[in-house]
Amino acid sequence: MATVGIIASPSAGKDVRRLVGHAGSTGDVDKIAVIRRAALGVIESNVDRLLYLDDTRHLIQRALEGIPHGNVQIEPINQAVMGTGRDSEKAAKALKEEDAGTVIVFGGDGTNRDVAKGWPNIPLLPLSVGTNNVFPFHMEATVGGIAAGLVAKKIVPFEEVAEQAKVIKVEYNNAESDLALVDLVLVTGDFIGSRAIWDVSNLQEGVFAIAESATVGLSSIAATLETVKRNEDAAIHVIMGEGNTTVRAPIAPGTYETIPVKEYKKINLKETVTMKGPGVLAFDGERDRVLQHDETIVVSVSKEGPWVINTHRALDLANIKKHFVSST
Repeated sequence: MATVGIIASPSAGKDVRRLVGHAGSTGDVDKIAVIRRAALGVIESNVDRLLYLDDTRHLIQRALEGIPHGNVQIEPINQAVMGTGRDSEKAAKALKEEDAGTVIVFGGDGTNRDVAKGWPNIPLLPLSVGTNNVFPFHMEATVGGIAAGLVAKKIVPFEEVAEQAKVIKVEYNNAESDLALVDLVLVTGDFIGSRAIWDVSNLQEGVFAIAESATVGLSSIAATLETVKRNEDAAIHVIMGEGNTTVRAPIAPGTYETIPVKEYKKINLKETVTMKGPGVLAFDGERDRVLQHDETIVVSVSKEGPWVINTHRALDLANIKKHFVSST
């Protein structure tokens, strides 16, 4: 049964970085319109099922109200929601159990991280509506939706349109593990507080799986030093602090800051970096875990993350097959 899932974060694009950076916020009306266009694209592909996370703001449910869907079954995922990232994580696990062929995620880097925690090698089409948007794509949701459907229906070969993303793996002393998709940064502090980071004076060091020039967020710091493409078999380790180098980087929408850099080094996949507390670990731009004094973690980057759908390639292959052409 060809199935597409949709997950949307109601909190994406509404954190303090957008206020501090004069970027405004992404409201529900805008999100609903984008989700509706993606859903119409999925329906156009004539999949069997469209499953969705009914979030606390009912964004997807509201987007789907009244739209024609032909023979496509539209159903919510059966789970309780709490209004946290755990909702997206649990929804991803549920979609794995339902054997979803593609999952469309509306959010920023943090939302996609939550999804990857639930299903690490998820077949993913990430569409940007967040604050930090290094991992997801900026594209018209209509074509994203139909590309997701083409992949789920196996009209285009998955192996020709999907590429496995890098993931930053974090191993703790107690054998626990965690992950990030774009960057892992250790910041000064002994409590989480506001999850978003906007005070660069607290930055200590970071590992960046993606450091591309035309991006906003903490990864832009690394990008000023050396570019690391999303499909490149490498990462970069940066130690912030007094040294011979400073960089100017756009750490949030509308906000450039000066960051002192002590040293940096490009690293290979699976090469390890050890970080030591005290401090707070920020995953993909958001504080998430306190690292105690003398507590250490081992960090590495590998290509074991989500399988990301290339929309342009999927539509190109469909057009080569004349999928959208009928003879009269």
